[in-house]
Amino acid sequence: MRHFSRYLTLAGLLGLASLSLLGGCSKIGEAIDCDQMCETLRTCMDGDLSVHRCSDRCEDQTDTSVMRNHLDDCTDCLDQGWACAELSDNCPMCQDLIEELL
Repeated sequence: MRHFSRYLTLAGLLGLASLSLLGGCSKIGEAIDCDQMCETLRTCMDGDLSVHRCSDRCEDQTDTSVMRNHLDDCTDCLDQGWACAELSDNCPMCQDLIEELL
């Protein structure tokens, strides 16, 4: 019986550890998406934009699930390789983010 409780405790601890690791992965994904978004803003709109400061502001904005979803949708659109002049027509979901970050 003692061995069963040890296995059960170990399984519970492993489950909690894996859940905490999964939450960290979303933060990494947001940072990558913010870097991509800010790099695009620097390339297409403001060559003097500090990508680092923009990315920090972006990560602060993605605390809400609405902004996180906008960021995901926007970076998915940016992955399509649109030219800067085509972004406003083809990626309208990025407009709210652009206004927040500039």
